[in-house]
Amino acid sequence: MIGRKRVKLTWNEKEGVGYLKLPNHPGRGVAGCSKRTVDMRDLDASLGGPQLIFDVDEHDRVIGIEILSWDEATG
Repeated sequence: MIGRKRVKLTWNEKEGVGYLKLPNHPGRGVAGCSKRTVDMRDLDASLGGPQLIFDVDEHDRVIGIEILSWDEATG
């Protein structure tokens, strides 16, 4: 797979937060790489389970997905 970018998942078990870096993501620490975010719960408030927030670049490509774990006790 020379020259191909990979998908990378990082997960913080203690915080219950993860990030899925997609192939078009420019890399960690690149300022301004995400031009907007789309929270799936803003699109459909009835969604249950983990909260998913999509990072979108200036070309309207999803470059990463933040995953916030869902605690059944807090809803």
